[in-house]
Amino acid sequence: MHVDKKIGRNFVRVTVENVLIICHGLPYESGSVVEKGYSTLAKFFASRSLPSVIFDFSGTGLSEGVFSLMAWVEDIINVSQHFERVSLLGYSMGGAVAVKAATEIENLEKLVLAASPCCVDMFGENVLRMIYENARMKNLLRGIGGYEEFKESFIHEFIEIEPRKWIDRIEVPKLIVHGREDYIVPFENALTLFELAKEPKTFIELKKGNHFLRQDLAVSELIANWLLGKIKDRKLII
Repeated sequence: MHVDKKIGRNFVRVTVENVLIICHGLPYESGSVVEKGYSTLAKFFASRSLPSVIFDFSGTGLSEGVFSLMAWVEDIINVSQHFERVSLLGYSMGGAVAVKAATEIENLEKLVLAASPCCVDMFGENVLRMIYENARMKNLLRGIGGYEEFKESFIHEFIEIEPRKWIDRIEVPKLIVHGREDYIVPFENALTLFELAKEPKTFIELKKGNHFLRQDLAVSELIANWLLGKIKDRKLII
């Protein structure tokens, strides 16, 4: 993929073919990924020789469209098609949709799931109500309609993309990272995904890790080292 830009008097073409695509989770604050610190994350990976792409999923931030988990899967596939080779790094719900997308991306090299849900079971009434009320109050997810409509659509689509049903179809190397102190997506989700995933696979258990792993520089360093082939352990506890 190339991007044309004018810098001062000069025409410049930037070409990148091998990238890490970073997938955000369900938004809990307003604004684009650029405003939420993902640019800093992308710069960090770029400084480790891992050029990165960040984007807003459909129905969020600066992107068009309405919210839909299936649309999020399509977004990842569409972005991936513009590069020669891609790796995916999904945080939380971004990881869940990345699993489904990974089964359809032919140029995929590696997959990283950070604090990602595995199963529809965790989305009970209270959790769904909290997601919905926060999204409505802050206008985080466009086109979600009333609560019952949102609930029905969300559950239906999550069952369709449920990671535990698709993870064993992914042949590329996989890294699963999860914190023991994640009180949003329980740690057991990671154990289930790792058990179901085929080799090659790596599991990193963070004894003090919470749900917001993208904000932890040490976790980003671990992910970068794994992507660069510097971590070869099957399981790590940190």
